[in-house]
Amino acid sequence: MEKFNDIWVFIEMSENTPKCVSLELLAKASELAEEAGVQAIPVICADAADHSPETIINALKAAIEKSAPSALLFGSTPLGREVSAGLSAVMNLGIAADCTNIMYRASDKDLLFVRPAFDGKLYASVSLDTTPQIGTFSTGIFPLEGNAPDIQANAETLSLTSGGSEIKARLVEFIEDAGLADSNIEEASVLVAGGRGVGSADGFDKLRELARLLGGNIAASRGAVEEGWISKDYQVGATGKTVTPKIYFACGISGAVPHVVGMKDSEIIIAVNTDPAAPIFDIAHYGIVGDLHKVIPELIEIIKETGK
Repeated sequence: MEKFNDIWVFIEMSENTPKCVSLELLAKASELAEEAGVQAIPVICADAADHSPETIINALKAAIEKSAPSALLFGSTPLGREVSAGLSAVMNLGIAADCTNIMYRASDKDLLFVRPAFDGKLYASVSLDTTPQIGTFSTGIFPLEGNAPDIQANAETLSLTSGGSEIKARLVEFIEDAGLADSNIEEASVLVAGGRGVGSADGFDKLRELARLLGGNIAASRGAVEEGWISKDYQVGATGKTVTPKIYFACGISGAVPHVVGMKDSEIIIAVNTDPAAPIFDIAHYGIVGDLHKVIPELIEIIKETGK
């Protein structure tokens, strides 16, 4: 790139409130923009729910052609994935999906994206030679520190106009899905995660009880998901979700790198494992060498007794 311009962040709203991933990306973009001597621009898409992804893509395309940003970052949400992929196709742009890091390279005047490869066993550095560079990121990749950034400062507001040939969306009915809400582990302040050491689907029952007592949620390693004991919606790691709870219980989880990258930024990590040499103890703040099927029930009883 001959010149590096502003970094745009697609701000996705939920009930008139910016989603956490959008705020996290805007804060990270501000850091990168400061390094590059440019600005981080929030791209606000008002009333996005009333328009089709095609309408949003066309509005973004027009804004990009007018202002020529050097990068555009999206959250890895259903809408973010659809719009970023569509924009990539319409404008013939490269895209780095589900990244775990991003950095500014002053020597090349571009961004370098880092994403998992080979099922999370390796990490690939991705450089895109099209402009703007597009990247998508999950919630929790860049945890917010301090106050959330102002999405109105220097904002670019998209002008959404649906053409007659486009499919228009209309909300007919909203059906609440309790299961979907339960699996939104990125927002939980306490997570009780189980791995292959849990032993079975029934083995997660005690983990659920502990999580419920602590006002949290359950999570799982890829191993537990591959065994079919729990839905992939609860998977933490390079090929799952990135989480940053205040407390993370790692029960029967060995601590392989692909899992650790998804939870290493938790404030407090408590590991329970029968193997004293398990790698999870290297990053845990507190470790219990023991059988989780004995440790967790005892912990549950202590919490119940304390709460009386």
